[in-house]
Amino acid sequence: MIIEGRRAPDLGMPNQAGNNLLFALVKKAKSERQLLSMIDKLALKMSGKYKDAKDDLITRAAIDMWNYRSPRSYQSSADRNVMMQLKSVEDLGSGEIKLDDKTKVKMDKPLAGKILVGLMNMKPAARVTALKSMQRTKSGFEKEIKKLVR
Repeated sequence: MIIEGRRAPDLGMPNQAGNNLLFALVKKAKSERQLLSMIDKLALKMSGKYKDAKDDLITRAAIDMWNYRSPRSYQSSADRNVMMQLKSVEDLGSGEIKLDDKTKVKMDKPLAGKILVGLMNMKPAARVTALKSMQRTKSGFEKEIKKLVR
């Protein structure tokens, strides 16, 4: 058997090249809807060579893999917490903050320090809601920064 390129998990495609392409789509997709549209395009690609991608079992396997690698699992480790990332940016001088929607926000030490002071001055319940909205999306993050750094 000839191994075609990198090895990807078996998602049910008839050959390894199809599994590699499907796995690359799973990694690239930012939402389940986007993944489904990418799978539709893959099924039409190369005059139907990958038409098996439209099969229900293969599509379900890809969606399950995406859910396994989704933003919720992406943020499961403690070092993905916004507060911890802000503290590391403050310690290191500059860096990026990774959010649940897989976007990154560049930050420098003075701004991170101001945000942390603002967060620590908040009451715990308000701090939790602010951190949750900061964690989700870039727009929520920027909105909370404007509130904290006035």
